[in-house]
Amino acid sequence: MIPLFTLLISALQALVTSANWRKGLLFVLLIGVLQDPFRKLAPGIPAYYMLWAAALFGVVFFLAWSQRSLGRMGYLALGDRRLAFYGRLLLLLLLLHAVHAFLRWGSPVIPVLGMVFYMAPVIGLWVGMAYARSEVDIRRFLWFYALLYTMAVFTVYLSPDYKDIYPVLQEIGSFEGRELRIYDMGTVMYSYSGIFRVGETAAWHAATAAIFWIILAMRSPSLAFRILVAVLVVALVGAIFLTGRRKMLMSLSLFIVLFSAILIFMRGGGGKVVVMMVILGVIGSFGLQLLEKDQHSSLYMQRGATVFSGVEERVGTSIKLFYSAINRAQGVGLGVGVASQGGRYAGGGRPSVGGAGEAGIGQIVLEIGLLGLLLLVLLLWRLARRTWHLLLTLGNKNPSLQIYGAAFSAFILANVATYAVATQLYGDPFVLLMIGLTAGMLFRVLWESIRLYGERAVYANSPNPYAIRGVPAA
Repeated sequence: MIPLFTLLISALQALVTSANWRKGLLFVLLIGVLQDPFRKLAPGIPAYYMLWAAALFGVVFFLAWSQRSLGRMGYLALGDRRLAFYGRLLLLLLLLHAVHAFLRWGSPVIPVLGMVFYMAPVIGLWVGMAYARSEVDIRRFLWFYALLYTMAVFTVYLSPDYKDIYPVLQEIGSFEGRELRIYDMGTVMYSYSGIFRVGETAAWHAATAAIFWIILAMRSPSLAFRILVAVLVVALVGAIFLTGRRKMLMSLSLFIVLFSAILIFMRGGGGKVVVMMVILGVIGSFGLQLLEKDQHSSLYMQRGATVFSGVEERVGTSIKLFYSAINRAQGVGLGVGVASQGGRYAGGGRPSVGGAGEAGIGQIVLEIGLLGLLLLVLLLWRLARRTWHLLLTLGNKNPSLQIYGAAFSAFILANVATYAVATQLYGDPFVLLMIGLTAGMLFRVLWESIRLYGERAVYANSPNPYAIRGVPAA
């Protein structure tokens, strides 16, 4: 029955997308929730369900591209010639290492998996830029994701009591006799995942939903709504504690710090940040007290509280893995995809990379070498400078869009920092697409800055296809 439901839902999504690809994109978010429980309930728990949302996103991309809604890919450079140059060099290097991986290891699956990892965020970015025609579109996306995934994440609270009764609430490893156990706090702990595949995925969606709620609260004048958001954020943080995945607590904390710092430095929205943080602090203290009263939950809280003390150890481990990756790849790279999460299914003579690919900087060096890492750092540095400049100039004309720009920038930076020390989660194509879509909405805001200021850039003399509706020109 599950495969039949999968086909019916896929057909419905294709039908919706053919009528309106933007609604089809929102439908993909629903598939992102369904793909994990459907996999658990399907005979043999087939791994290809991980690609369900990504495959239907491909339908959205094809329709948007065929209708010429995406604009030229060159617009991804934000009118910066040097950024465009670094992007082309990096793409060329990726293609060369894809060929290298195929010729060296004898499996076409390895480079395909690798290129999906590198290109999924870029394709998501391209689609996200085209999707966000107005602030209404941005808010609709944030609302839809936040509501949908908050409900899904709250199933984590059901796992401790009902996972043995309802298999859909178990972690995917439980079906294969490889249940994830956490040996900490002097005991053995379970990583509760709710309907999601693993606790890591549930924790990422919990943190992302919390971030989107905070963005929506920052754009709302209602104090009652901000209090409600604070309650939801605290509940989502509680779910992260139960997953046992501390990295997402760090990612959420990084977002709050970066978002606050960017807005306060730009002198736009600083007061709203202070109000929101005070509300979160007050409600959070009550929420934590409630969790501490439950002996089982208090163990997860104690483990979560060690996230900051463990940062130094985590960074030190990442540096060691970086040096290990250099030794294994001789600094040149072993080819795109050799450190991918699904590489063990690729066949061929794929090398054993050990733990060197578990840190993001290690994975990059393993696959595309030190030259690839250098190009990526140059590209990200140039992009950060360009983003900062455009956000600063936007603040004088449209502070509301500046809030979106600051929030999306902080979200991406928090995920880059998390990826740098732990790669496992980022092997999920849907997570990569979500990061890309959020980056696309950021780029749309940045293009609005270019439009408002009439900046003479690479594309300044041609019509700006990414103007946000409802924002008057200067």
